[in-house]
Amino acid sequence: MSIVAEVGYPRELARYAGKMIDIDAHEWAPAELWPDIFGEETRMLAEANAVSVEAAKDYYFKNSDSYIEPSDVIDKFTVWNAKGPWHKASYDMSKRLEYMDFIGVERQVIFPGDLVIISLMLLGQLDNPNFFGAITGDRRAYAMRMIKLHNDWVIRQNAWSDRLRAVATILGDTVDELYAEAKRVIDGGVRTIWLPCSMMPGGVSPAHPDLDRFWSLLEDSNTSFTLHVGNEAAFFKTLEWGNAPFFRLPEWNITGQVQLDPWTLGTWMLPAWNYMVALIGGGVFDRHPRLRLGVQELGGHWIGACGLGMDLWGEFGQTQPWSTRLKMKPSDYIRRNIKVAAFPWEPVDKYIEQYDFADVYCYSSDFPHVEGGKNPMGDAYKRLERLGEDVIAKYFVENCKWMTPD
Repeated sequence: MSIVAEVGYPRELARYAGKMIDIDAHEWAPAELWPDIFGEETRMLAEANAVSVEAAKDYYFKNSDSYIEPSDVIDKFTVWNAKGPWHKASYDMSKRLEYMDFIGVERQVIFPGDLVIISLMLLGQLDNPNFFGAITGDRRAYAMRMIKLHNDWVIRQNAWSDRLRAVATILGDTVDELYAEAKRVIDGGVRTIWLPCSMMPGGVSPAHPDLDRFWSLLEDSNTSFTLHVGNEAAFFKTLEWGNAPFFRLPEWNITGQVQLDPWTLGTWMLPAWNYMVALIGGGVFDRHPRLRLGVQELGGHWIGACGLGMDLWGEFGQTQPWSTRLKMKPSDYIRRNIKVAAFPWEPVDKYIEQYDFADVYCYSSDFPHVEGGKNPMGDAYKRLERLGEDVIAKYFVENCKWMTPD
């Protein structure tokens, strides 16, 4: 009698095993390991964070069934149920490769965990003494140093395996600073960078001509850039809009990183929307047609509306419409230059039909964050099955491959 080996992917996707690409996952190293993983300078922030693996049981997943005991086992249960920093694959990249093999994933885009997320939040709350008050002195310089230490780790991971597309976070007060850090990490082998969309890159609009040499650097090196949740404070200037008892119910703070309340979920895409309008409307994709942009963990519901709105407003006007200065309709730049990771539980099939965006949406797991759910592959497959094999192949393989080129 033959024995069928256990696999982590749905049997319906067996034909794509070893070819699928995940364009949104994370490292999630527990704070007490930061000095060992990222460097001794992170110890002060790690101690200020004070969320050990044990303490995080309640902090992250109180009233949740997502917690499992710490494990390094790779099986069908742990790969979809181990959330938070409790599975070794969350922070040990050799174990992450085993995890990827088991679920049939060839490559994975790996965004930062708490070290960078907290540092970005600190940059947006520098004048708020109640936010990580233990970090004193030049708080901005300290946050920037933490991000650079994480970028050093990213360089090491990308040098080790091309399957691990760890993401470097690029910031700079000037275009020269932005360019220099991007050049440093790209020369170090990094293939994907994150531009926090609440902050003007190099202090100027994304469409400013001073940035053309920066966009050329990404284009010529075949480096993808991304917009991702996690840095909204600098865009809104204040998060007091969401400071109301109803928005602070404990059941909506299940990750410790992102609030899942109605105000947050209804507004967190606005910085990325603003950034995309500047890029497309400002002709950046005309001047740099081979740029690759990914939009991750911001929902997929608004992308079509953004494109449709730009198409409509571009043709509006009593004088010459502004869209005549572009080579294509705004929505066509989304189809050509932008890939989007919708959450697995979104009706992505309806988005594809409504906006003709089969070339836009990509698979993502958000591992090891709880937002990805416990069956991201299966849930997405069930929604897309009715649209046919071509759409399924684009969603799990082809569109994702465009975001992670050889």
